[in-house]
Amino acid sequence: MYAAIFIGAIAFFVMFHEFGHFVTAKLFDMKADRFFLGFGPTLWSFRRGETEYGVKAIPAGGFVRIVGMNKFEDVDTPDRGRTFHSKPAWQRAVVLAAGSATHFVVAFGLLVAAFWIVGLPTLSNAVDRVVGGDPAAGAGIRPGDRIVAVDGRRTPDFDAVRATVTARGGETVPVTVVRGERRLTVEVDLAARDPQGSPGGYLGVAPRVVSRTRPFADALGATVSGDLSIARITQVSLSGLAQALSPSQLSSWFSSIDDPGPRSPEGPISLVGAGQLVSALGASGDVFAVLVLLVNLNVVLGVLNMLPLPPLDGGHLAVLLVEQGVNRVRRLRGRPPDWQLDPAVLTPIALAVVLFFGTVFLTSLYLDITKPASGLLP
Repeated sequence: MYAAIFIGAIAFFVMFHEFGHFVTAKLFDMKADRFFLGFGPTLWSFRRGETEYGVKAIPAGGFVRIVGMNKFEDVDTPDRGRTFHSKPAWQRAVVLAAGSATHFVVAFGLLVAAFWIVGLPTLSNAVDRVVGGDPAAGAGIRPGDRIVAVDGRRTPDFDAVRATVTARGGETVPVTVVRGERRLTVEVDLAARDPQGSPGGYLGVAPRVVSRTRPFADALGATVSGDLSIARITQVSLSGLAQALSPSQLSSWFSSIDDPGPRSPEGPISLVGAGQLVSALGASGDVFAVLVLLVNLNVVLGVLNMLPLPPLDGGHLAVLLVEQGVNRVRRLRGRPPDWQLDPAVLTPIALAVVLFFGTVFLTSLYLDITKPASGLLP
């Protein structure tokens, strides 16, 4: 089920990206005559007004065609005032950036929904499991009990339980639990070390994980600031991308393709790997983690697409900014502001970018098949 949800989500992200270009082009009275999901032969389409909408045979993205995106395109006379390049530079910049902006809009909405509707998984003070032979079992604590106080200190969640217990290693402390309608206090002889031998009080219970939703206003606040805010996720994504695309990491990545050992968690994953992670997290019931993963995916797509490299949107935006900067200088010198970057200069760069990202995608896809990304989960 979650695999199908993931495929549907990717289709939505792609089309919403194109919708960003489409709606801003319409806002500035540019003519957009095609809006399609996929590439290749047309499977189905319909026309509404001046735009043809439809689905192509190869579901590898989507596109919106804005008349005059190509400077050398032949344009019908009635449309010459509605072409992309006939509009002011700032309007063209908005249209180019709008696709990436939609990913951040989606990420923001998903994160609000995660906090508000799904709820952040939290270790509660309810006991899910008691380890036989350990202090809690010996004192009669049972699964389902809620530990509401340890040594007289309130414990509203498991972090509070852990903090108090850790400080009382080797001591006998009163533990108050709620069992059904009854409130009981039992004496527990805490162990001085945990099963791994680390010093500190040990009780011997596993907490129940519960999802705690937040009011809408609080969900908005958590989305704007905090450890799981959009800003923090974007910061981590930028750091991760910079590291993943560094020469040393790329060298290590490509050299590990045929490594028979376990997969490195630091390398890229393809959309197939992201789907594997979504399926595994969904099957475990961690819907919050699924939404956060989709948030992270949108942030990465938004950031990648704005890299100043052709043929990405960021590359087109960089060309626009360079042309505007050069022509501003020409205007100050009394020369006509008609300088344009030669497409012949951009073509080899675009081909190199496509080749690079294509190679990364294929190698990550190979690893996702041979060493599924779901194996990276704890």
